[in-house]
Amino acid sequence: MKFIKDHSSTTAILLFAQSEKVQSISKSIACKKKQNQLLWKKMNENVLKTIKKTNLPYSVVDESIQVGNTFGEKITDAINKVFAQGHDKVIVIGNDCIELQANHLLLANTNLQINDSVLEADFNGGAYLIAVSKSSFLAKQFAAISWQTPCVFKELKALFSKKKMSLLPVLNDCNSAFDFKKAICKLSFSDGFKNLILSLLQKGINVNYYKKSQVHYEYKSLNLNKGSPFSL
Repeated sequence: MKFIKDHSSTTAILLFAQSEKVQSISKSIACKKKQNQLLWKKMNENVLKTIKKTNLPYSVVDESIQVGNTFGEKITDAINKVFAQGHDKVIVIGNDCIELQANHLLLANTNLQINDSVLEADFNGGAYLIAVSKSSFLAKQFAAISWQTPCVFKELKALFSKKKMSLLPVLNDCNSAFDFKKAICKLSFSDGFKNLILSLLQKGINVNYYKKSQVHYEYKSLNLNKGSPFSL
């Protein structure tokens, strides 16, 4: 696990997301294979751009470096490795929330300084952001969450209910063509990324796609070099 940006921050961002090659297969939004792969390539690039604006140390964990048999085991392992690198707090995100901005990540970091956890729900029962401190992270219970189902956010809230918890605004996770359409409508008309995504989708969308989201993560380590909610 590698980290980008060597700052003194006790908080690090963990991008747990599949590569565009794999995600374009699991989430076939556009009709054409190359177009769909380009869509997820741009989604990965966009979330990395957003992360970099925070100036927080971050890492990316995709399917090539995940450890574990289940989604829960893989994401738990990735978080534990973040803590093992010396960070006391971690903000976990995926690559499928177009509305996610740097200010959401910075607000999560601010709230995490006075809370044990910060959760941000999507409209499908999942979570597009999970932030937790090392002292309140219950690895075994976290791994046992019903990941990639509509029960994720409810179970996460229950897991962290006995600790101080902060909840942030609900945003759209893009797990289907319908989700993309809803999320894009909320972006500024002049937003270059919005126009790029629209151009890809207008060339043909698989409107029958409604599969659950998947997310994977990796950690880029401080002083090392390495270069996305999964329906939680």
